[in-house]
Amino acid sequence: MKQTLTQYDLEDVLEAVSQQEEVQTVSSLRLPSYRPTPWALVNRLLDIVDNVTNGRADWVLRFFTYSFIGGFAALVNLAVFALVLYAIPMPGVQDVVHNLIASLLATEISLMANFIPNDYFTFRHLAGHQRTWGQRCLRYHLTSIVGSVLTYLIQIGFRYVGHVPAFLGQAIALILVLFYNFAFHHIFTYRHVKHAVS
Repeated sequence: MKQTLTQYDLEDVLEAVSQQEEVQTVSSLRLPSYRPTPWALVNRLLDIVDNVTNGRADWVLRFFTYSFIGGFAALVNLAVFALVLYAIPMPGVQDVVHNLIASLLATEISLMANFIPNDYFTFRHLAGHQRTWGQRCLRYHLTSIVGSVLTYLIQIGFRYVGHVPAFLGQAIALILVLFYNFAFHHIFTYRHVKHAVS
């Protein structure tokens, strides 16, 4: 026989509905993937990003911070590159060698301008941050060597194959290599530290 709602005890029905609402409320609550900031507006935006990206707001925030710091380091890179290439004459040195010297100096100075703030602000909550500062700096350099070689090759390709001015080629190369560097700092520089099993 089919029972109607009036045949059930009203208190039992209300209790069941209340328990179901509690379960739905608890299941809809989840911790944010990011570390909350002191700013409520930023946290609200990150909550939206967390919902849209299915819990990856920490990656989005880290990429934004990395890109912001990287933008400053790119300006340092371009300033040093332009200074060495255009303002410091090197008589008797071929144009390609002069370009290489400018690239190497710009790379190392901007790499440290990139590493120091990124180590503190962007990657400090990742598991690999428990390594010593020297180990992190070395790993950052190792990861960045490939990025620097890619930047140089792309810039040289633009300059000597595409006949693009060196400064513009350097800027384009820095933007292209940004994604490689960000990914490999996660994969290598700041990955989880494996402990020896005794």
